[in-house]
Amino acid sequence: MYFVDANVLTQAFTENLNQENCRKILFSECVTNMLCLIEAFSMIQLIKKDKLSALQLIKSLFKTNCNIVDLDKNLLFETFRRIDKTNLDISDLIHYTTALINNCSEIVSYDKDFDGLEIKRIEP
Repeated sequence: MYFVDANVLTQAFTENLNQENCRKILFSECVTNMLCLIEAFSMIQLIKKDKLSALQLIKSLFKTNCNIVDLDKNLLFETFRRIDKTNLDISDLIHYTTALINNCSEIVSYDKDFDGLEIKRIEP
């Protein structure tokens, strides 16, 4: 199972050379979290200059096989337990912790900050 980062979600829903590969990831069994949805919404809105379109695209993820993990106090507690073990910023550490807790084998992301961790980073 994959953890899908916000940059992959953004590229899946915007015109770019990686769009098709990013969309394919969303049809596999995958995991993301609410923070990724928020980050992707913000980026899609900026790119498309259309808040309602961005909203519809993000809402469409709820109809896929993607498990969307809530950002709750348990996830934050687990994240804070790892805060001194990596150089990740807090948002990326939340994503990484989500991947660990959900037994993801890989993190699908263009963000090289995920390199060198327990879970391998791949690009779509």
